[in-house]
Amino acid sequence: MPETNRNKANRTDIELAALSTEGACDYYLNFINNFQNSKEMAVAFHSRILADPAARGAEYVRSLAGHAHKWSGCLAPLDEDVLAVQAAFGMRQAQVTLDISRATNSEPEALEELRGAHFGLQGDEIRDIAVKMLKQNPMYVLAAELLLNLDYFQGRLPDPQLAAFKCPKAMLPVWNLRLFQHYAGLGAVERAMSLWQETYVEREDPVTLNLAAELFRKAGDMGRCLELYERSLALDPLQYPVELRLRELREPFRPSHRLVGEKKVCIYLYCYNKARSLAETLESLAACDIGAAKIKILLNGCTDDSAASAARATELFPNNEVEIITLPVNIGAPAARNWLISQPATWESDYVAFLDDDVELQPDWLAHFLTVAESDPSVANVGCKVVFPGEYRMIQYLYRYVTVANTNMVRVGYPTPGVTFDTGLYDVIRPTRVVMGCQHMMRVSALKEVPWFDIRYSPSQVDDTDHDLQFCLKGYSVAYCGTVTCVHKQSSGVSLRAGFDYDRQSNVNGNDVKFFYKYQGMLGAMSRLDSLSLNR
Repeated sequence: MPETNRNKANRTDIELAALSTEGACDYYLNFINNFQNSKEMAVAFHSRILADPAARGAEYVRSLAGHAHKWSGCLAPLDEDVLAVQAAFGMRQAQVTLDISRATNSEPEALEELRGAHFGLQGDEIRDIAVKMLKQNPMYVLAAELLLNLDYFQGRLPDPQLAAFKCPKAMLPVWNLRLFQHYAGLGAVERAMSLWQETYVEREDPVTLNLAAELFRKAGDMGRCLELYERSLALDPLQYPVELRLRELREPFRPSHRLVGEKKVCIYLYCYNKARSLAETLESLAACDIGAAKIKILLNGCTDDSAASAARATELFPNNEVEIITLPVNIGAPAARNWLISQPATWESDYVAFLDDDVELQPDWLAHFLTVAESDPSVANVGCKVVFPGEYRMIQYLYRYVTVANTNMVRVGYPTPGVTFDTGLYDVIRPTRVVMGCQHMMRVSALKEVPWFDIRYSPSQVDDTDHDLQFCLKGYSVAYCGTVTCVHKQSSGVSLRAGFDYDRQSNVNGNDVKFFYKYQGMLGAMSRLDSLSLNR
């Protein structure tokens, strides 16, 4: 079924329940080693520990539960469930905020139904009802919070109707904090800065400091940026993403552009009936520095004008060898990749890059990828930060690792911490286990050991995840290059912003089952493909 935020929390709950207390703690630590904490993760882990009296007895477990408890308050200062937990722990301000929120909740049943609805599929309907609630009751705190959450999910500035919200005076500092987090989280620098001084005076927490640090970076004040990140890390030393970001800001990554001319590279694309997207992708690629890279385009049983789009490549790349391969039928993504890999040009090259047919590329991406790969011979694959298109770009994919590997389930984690926009926090280089397949580059010497994408995952989905894990099982590493951003229009696949399609979802679910059974005989090796073991 389509996922709401609650569905995601339920998945985390299920995975945590399948683990011992020690395993649950490692699960939580792996997550915050990868990402800034999320409300869903913090609440799920805290609830898991509270539900286990034996677990609460260990000091180490209690400290991690306390860590999750603090983060849930930082991330969701107006969330009713979070406030209830904080109030139960004797936090006076949380109790005051909770009492006011509940007192203004004039339509609790209707509000509860709206909270469980799918923002991606029912966003317009949710908005209309929430606006109507707010008009009828201008002090309706939880309706205002719901509307702001929907705005954030959709990558929008606060709805103009929120100007009519009459925030109770006792809650004004918390509401201003929420507005700051909203503007800063999107990357709306000027509007966020206008709220910064008041927010900072009222409250200091890692979430707010991290957002503010990137605001000052964008404003050109690097000293203030570093100071805020340092204070955030002092408040919570477990923030490995912040530690990495500080390293990058102090010693920025510098790509070696000469490598583009020195290394032999093949760039492969495959397309199925996306003529317009393919044309735009090729135009984007033509604006990139790719040296003498060979380009091969596989038309995967296309019946539209994709052939005409591909034919333009000879004009767009006059200094590159271009080949168009036309197949009479669509053989699916894994087989299309294998067809391209099997070309003699692959084995004559140093690296092979794959691009989806619906991406917008950063002009110097190849220099970044080559520099990362050449700095470590164990790197088999390099990927990048992937975002959705839009004025405020939501992160679609960062990186993944194995979260659970036992006889009950084999799972790979979420590719992002949740609804997260591209503020700059993840503009770092780091090892990981899986990167997204819409733009990545593989070392040919490693590809010789793991050449083929598994066709059991046809027509698509999971095959690129599986291939990266195969690299890892062979002893290679996978690198995330966050200094490169790929805009992925994602006209296929499943994500927060993809329209729901039952056939597509059934394919994903089926491939998850295949993935589970494929790795049942190597659970020990899979369980070691976590995140913590990579960089500590």
